[in-house]
Amino acid sequence: MRFLTVLMDEHRGFSSMLDVLDAVAGRLERGEPVPMPMLVDVLDFFESFTDRHHDREEEMLFPLLARHGIGPDQTVVSVLVSQHEAGRVYGTKMKKQLKRLQQRDPTAASALAADARAYTELIREHIRIEDEYFYKLADQVLTEAEHASIVEQFSDSPGGRATNPDRERYLKMLETYPAIVAGWCASP
Repeated sequence: MRFLTVLMDEHRGFSSMLDVLDAVAGRLERGEPVPMPMLVDVLDFFESFTDRHHDREEEMLFPLLARHGIGPDQTVVSVLVSQHEAGRVYGTKMKKQLKRLQQRDPTAASALAADARAYTELIREHIRIEDEYFYKLADQVLTEAEHASIVEQFSDSPGGRATNPDRERYLKMLETYPAIVAGWCASP
């Protein structure tokens, strides 16, 4: 298996949860109720799973690529790292807004919705850059041994083969929450 497949599979999971976060933001904007456990889970998904994906890119993939001349000075790597950092900032902001929402702060819902919309826009663009350009470039320069190493190290993701303590919980979220959101859209 090529690393490109593993990383793009993770992106499909991110995209599904971004749709959920967008639906939650829409409900918050309209003043509609949002199941608090679901909101907590979705934010945890992005903090834990998405940030772990980005950390592994920074710790494993980017250094390998730098050895092949694809470093931050010559390519889009610096943009991707900046997007990772911006995503973490949005994650922190959303968690702060969540606490305010749980304390019934009347301005928290709109602030959380705004941060969620900005986050989903950022991560969708990030995924587009990686899927359409960056991963294909990386795929061309890495050796088979490097591909295998990346696949092995990334295989503890929800879609991966290794055992991850949160894997089953994230898989359940990816199955359950999009269906709940679809029900919101189907409701009169």
